[in-house]
Amino acid sequence: MIFRKTITYALILCLIIILPVSMFMPKSAVASLNGTLDMVSLGDSIGYGLGASAGQGYSELFYSYLQSRPELAGTRLYNLSQPGAQSCDLLDQLESDGNLKGHLGNARVVTVSIGGNNLLEPVIWCVATAYHLDPTDPKLDDKLDKAIESDKNQNNTLLRVALSETLETELNAGVTKFKENWPKVAELLKTQAPKSQIYVLTVYNPFPQDDLLFSLFDPYVQQINSTIKAGDGYTTADIYTYFREESAQKPLNFDLFQDQIDPHPTQQGHKMISQILTILFNLADASPWESKAGVVTNKTWTIKFNMPLADSAGKFVQVYTATGLPVNVTVKLGGVGSDSLSVFPPPNGYSSGPYSLLIKDGLLSESSRKLDRSVRMDFTVE
Repeated sequence: MIFRKTITYALILCLIIILPVSMFMPKSAVASLNGTLDMVSLGDSIGYGLGASAGQGYSELFYSYLQSRPELAGTRLYNLSQPGAQSCDLLDQLESDGNLKGHLGNARVVTVSIGGNNLLEPVIWCVATAYHLDPTDPKLDDKLDKAIESDKNQNNTLLRVALSETLETELNAGVTKFKENWPKVAELLKTQAPKSQIYVLTVYNPFPQDDLLFSLFDPYVQQINSTIKAGDGYTTADIYTYFREESAQKPLNFDLFQDQIDPHPTQQGHKMISQILTILFNLADASPWESKAGVVTNKTWTIKFNMPLADSAGKFVQVYTATGLPVNVTVKLGGVGSDSLSVFPPPNGYSSGPYSLLIKDGLLSESSRKLDRSVRMDFTVE
């Protein structure tokens, strides 16, 4: 009941007092959008944009979105990601790069993709060694592709590598290194970019889910992701789950058994990462209203407005996880000319954890009055 009253009041302000937006926007939010906004992209080759066409990496796509917003015009992008970087390389960059410290000091948005090479480098190294190739050879990709393609027993070769004690030892070492480095990296990010919203991508599993190597590799991926999710002072973007649940969109092509050894996201994959970052940014930018705790798993939210809604109103309401994933809810208007809508839970109910219900700007009343600023209600399911 409190939520219904609060949302109704918010939309009375937005639908009747359309301009200026600052009459409804919290002062802190207005201040955060004034002045030049710097975006800094840090991490590895994924942040650099490999796997996508020039200018179509997730950093550039998210940057373009920020520039498209009138209040963020003039945004500057500093993509300082380094292909091949591991967690220790990012730590060294934060500790020793004076120019980076300057950019972070003026940053309002920082994105980080790191950890994948802590695991992928041992895999590539062991596979290259199995084919008697030099892992440091700058032409390794081409040579490894030819070696795998010409190997009539490639399945057995790759399985021997996957099950070898050498690979297990190297993967464990990569995880240990990440766990040692990450708390220092996170603390330096918070210290050097005190005015910034920091988004950290989880590491995805590059192998197809029906591939035996997926299961062998996944425990190491999960250890790194658990370390990322356990930190504070930044927002986690759950790319791992999004790529897994939306594999039909082809975010990845990596498949050793099909001679596809590029582990980077496809152009579609980069677009998907950008979508998650955009969602998280919009959630942070929305006007927050009273949070709700102890919500039941089958909760239906009913939102009452002060005037009849346009038929399209339901498209502007969505529930998201705390890591930016859309939840499979159903939104229905109360009927023709209704001033309310209901948000029904996913078919199997909500899982335990935090969520945000977002009412997006642009929502229209039947008389074409528009919501000028997004509204967000956070809730936690027990």
